[in-house]
Amino acid sequence: MDDFSLLEPSAHMLAWLSDDYQAAVRDEILNALRKQVPGSTLEALSVTSDPQWLTGAIPSEDDPDKAILVRTGVAFEISLVVQEPSGESHHLEGVYSWVGVNLNDAEAVQQRIWFDIGGKLLEFGSAGELAARMYFA
Repeated sequence: MDDFSLLEPSAHMLAWLSDDYQAAVRDEILNALRKQVPGSTLEALSVTSDPQWLTGAIPSEDDPDKAILVRTGVAFEISLVVQEPSGESHHLEGVYSWVGVNLNDAEAVQQRIWFDIGGKLLEFGSAGELAARMYFA
């Protein structure tokens, strides 16, 4: 069973990255796990911290009092249970980071995710690696 309740207050911000952020997070994690062990299944996924956000904007040409969002990044701690095809289960914890850039140009949007197993927000959150990851492209 999945638990994304700690992300619900940020749902409007996650919409910048995906219309269905829960499915997107789950799918990205499962794809990463299957690259390591093909055939793995994701049995449970829980967000275990409040998200930390960073954003970047440029001034609006039409209104100097407004800004246009061009990049955003979020990091949060997760806990998951993955099962190998052999039936063996593993409990993993870490930080999931998701960055989108060129958000003001639908044809140029790029996104990237990171899953830092064993990581904590102190190292990978807004005061850590997330700041550098905002400029991956």
